[in-house]
Amino acid sequence: MNPAYIETAERIGARLCRDAIWHRGRTNWTSDFLDGETVAHGALGPDLYSGTAGIALFLWRLAQMTGERIFRVTAEAAIRQALDRSPGSGCGFYSGGLGVLYAGAEILQDFDEEAVIREAQPDRSRLDVIDGSAGAIAALLNLHARTHSARLLEAALRHAELLLKEALRVEDGWSWKTIGGSRNLTGFSHGASGIAWALLELQRVTGEDRFREAALEAFRYERSCFNEAEQNWPDYREAEVGYPVFWCHGAAGIGLCRLRAWQILGCSGLLDEARAALGTVERYSPALPNFSLCHGRAGNADVLIYASEFRSADAIAQEGVERFERRGIPWPCGLPGAGETPGLMLGLAGIGYFYLRLADPKRVPSVLLPGSSEFVKESTV
Repeated sequence: MNPAYIETAERIGARLCRDAIWHRGRTNWTSDFLDGETVAHGALGPDLYSGTAGIALFLWRLAQMTGERIFRVTAEAAIRQALDRSPGSGCGFYSGGLGVLYAGAEILQDFDEEAVIREAQPDRSRLDVIDGSAGAIAALLNLHARTHSARLLEAALRHAELLLKEALRVEDGWSWKTIGGSRNLTGFSHGASGIAWALLELQRVTGEDRFREAALEAFRYERSCFNEAEQNWPDYREAEVGYPVFWCHGAAGIGLCRLRAWQILGCSGLLDEARAALGTVERYSPALPNFSLCHGRAGNADVLIYASEFRSADAIAQEGVERFERRGIPWPCGLPGAGETPGLMLGLAGIGYFYLRLADPKRVPSVLLPGSSEFVKESTV
């Protein structure tokens, strides 16, 4: 455990508590956000990605680590606010109501199963990890592990059935139409890797081989897209294909998925792909312009923590402390054209969460691969 990293997380947490807006036992924050192509400012929604539930989850983890009452009290008030503002937008783990209920279960050690079932309705227009069925499976499996409720597992199976039905099955493998692009997307947040990961987690619980086969077909699709020269997978969101190195798109998220898939399946080819991805992450992460979890250095460092590559993650953490925290310079967050934002996946809560992860990764679970087992042995990667 590194006390300096806990201190960095505490300072970030203290600023979030300072900036919280209280009303009748609940609390919220305001933040910049994108309104089309314009940066606007307003109160946070309830979601895990950039809203109140994500900040509550960070402050709760910080309270568990430090024992500080202000972090616990603010976390509890924030999750009350988020739960009061649910349902969210669809069934997604990061953008929808299931993510809020997951955070509530973590903080309050209880959840409303009826509310979970209501939020967990599949929608064929929402299939990915951020917004749809893949993320819903992750949330439902996490909650199912707490109660072993057959209803929660049945809800997860309904989402898996939808994913199997909606798969585009071609010679090169299976993929899914999610947020659009010149081709169906690779990657974790909206692409084939994230959907494959969710199906593998469900196969691990149910033993149903059809989910494993679907995941392998998704990996085959991404393998057909791999660019040897870039040692990366293409991002098809725009007509001009790019090769990002993020959790959301590109090598970091795909490498994280392959590590977890290798843990479950033990296939050496998956480990080879993970090694290729991690090499790309280590080469290009220092050039990323922000420290967010979604598409910045903190998220990439979290992938390295999962792979037990602590030296590389530690270098990223040290740079952040030296360049920003000790100089009192605002942290570069993940919203283009804006300053510091408070949320989990784009802002300060996520940066603080990363420092907690690095300080004690066995105690602080990743929010980038929720519910999955830590760690890959260092000697194998």
